[in-house]
Amino acid sequence: MNIRRFFIIVMLITSFATAALGMISIMKLRLRSDDVGVRIVRLERAIADSKKELDALKRQRDISQDTVKLSEKAGEKFKLPKPEQVTWLRVSGPILPATTSARTIPSPRVAALDLTFRPPVEMGGPRSR
Repeated sequence: MNIRRFFIIVMLITSFATAALGMISIMKLRLRSDDVGVRIVRLERAIADSKKELDALKRQRDISQDTVKLSEKAGEKFKLPKPEQVTWLRVSGPILPATTSARTIPSPRVAALDLTFRPPVEMGGPRSR
């Protein structure tokens, strides 16, 4: 029986020691994770600050380039359009008769309506180029 009691006491001491060592290692792990968490928070703050600085620099760049962009846009408006952008219309005959009096000349609105509601065959259709 003496060996049995000794074995039980040794097992209890080793289990308490193992539990104590496990708790110590868990506490060390938590301290390390807290340090890592603090570093992560610092890095996130640094990243947020650098993003703010980058956005401010981008805004300053955009403001300084807006004058250049405006002059470029104004220059683009005076360029000739590309041939793909030009639509050529074929007029089949004179729109108004050669001899017209002041009474028979339609107003610009009526002429625009007439042109708008003509069938596409008269206006050249899909082969307008």
